Amino acid sequence: RACTGCPWEAPTNLGPVVNSAFDETGPGLSIDGHLLFFRSTRPGGQGLGDIYLSNRADPKDDFGWNAPVALGPDVNTAAAEAGAEYLQSAEDGSPNLYFNRAPPGGTADLYYAAITRDGETRGPAVLIAELSDPVATDQGPTLRTDGREIFFFSTRSGGVGGADLWTSTRPSIHDPWSTPVNLGSPLNSAASDQQPNLSGDGRTLLFASSRSGGFGGTDVWMATRTPSGH
Repeated sequence: RACTGCPWEAPTNLGPVVNSAFDETGPGLSIDGHLLFFRSTRPGGQGLGDIYLSNRADPKDDFGWNAPVALGPDVNTAAAEAGAEYLQSAEDGSPNLYFNRAPPGGTADLYYAAITRDGETRGPAVLIAELSDPVATDQGPTLRTDGREIFFFSTRSGGVGGADLWTSTRPSIHDPWSTPVNLGSPLNSAASDQQPNLSGDGRTLLFASSRSGGFGGTDVWMATRTPSGH
């Protein structure tokens, strides 16, 4: 779109360099626009679906992406990995990749892995135990740019619908996360509310919902908040 207040143009397929004959879902863009992470079920992966990385030299070139590369065994396993969110913390500049992992026949949990600014992993991914419910599905992490606030969707108890949006905070990126809190109504509904994505300024939350009032089975919705967070 031409400006932040302008309407979006019609969606355009990224083409065969990024896309394949298989499923490509859950894109996550680095804040500088150079790195694109996404899940793909294309052949050659580690398991049920893997996270791939594509990069581009010019962040303004919508079709300048290079051929995607799987992230490798630090992130991808025989399980299903998805929901990649790249965060280069505004607090200390350290980059991490947040994502969810679901073993065959199991529920998804939230993980993070230390990576370089070029997207190369620096060690095995770590379970975020305080955000992961052992019997529910926790997916789709999205973080504020300082790394101190996270949103995700979950089927855990205490929700409003089938899947709800939840949030958690921490004093610094070196501290554990607080107990997750359901975002409540009107963000959550009796339908399924999922796939949150927080804007760079932290004021706009995009998410997918199957609630009534949309155009189809699942639509993209938007919520905003004031600078104070209310």
